[in-house]
Amino acid sequence: MFRPSIATTFLLISAAAQAAGGEIPVKPLQPAPAASSAFTPRTSSLPAKGLFNGDQLTDSARQKLTDLILDAIGLQVDVALIVPTGPWNLDGSGKDERDLTPARLESVKRFLTQRGVAPHRIYVESRIDAKVKEPRLDVQIVGRPAVD
Repeated sequence: MFRPSIATTFLLISAAAQAAGGEIPVKPLQPAPAASSAFTPRTSSLPAKGLFNGDQLTDSARQKLTDLILDAIGLQVDVALIVPTGPWNLDGSGKDERDLTPARLESVKRFLTQRGVAPHRIYVESRIDAKVKEPRLDVQIVGRPAVD
């Protein structure tokens, strides 16, 4: 049984192509599937009551933020927003549950950073409004599906 070498096979194909008067047609490659560029938001709304113990997050607040981060697994985070909403006290000492101090905001930022959110992607956007009855802290992670 005769088995032609690769070089012989190539020569036979080249000769057949020349005899046919042209090149061997090549089937075009299928285009790669487009990566989704749709932004996907994940949000958690945390009531002020029970959110902080001093300047630190409480265990229940940490758990809610952990759930938010787990919900955002698989996203390439573009922005993480911390949005104080409602009647927060901005000039308090940090002792009252309605007091929102820079140290308290920093503890939320630090928690997100320790869980893998890049610090330069974290922003605070205040929506302090006395018309809203109870203060809350909305944390939103916005990203696109990660491509490995």
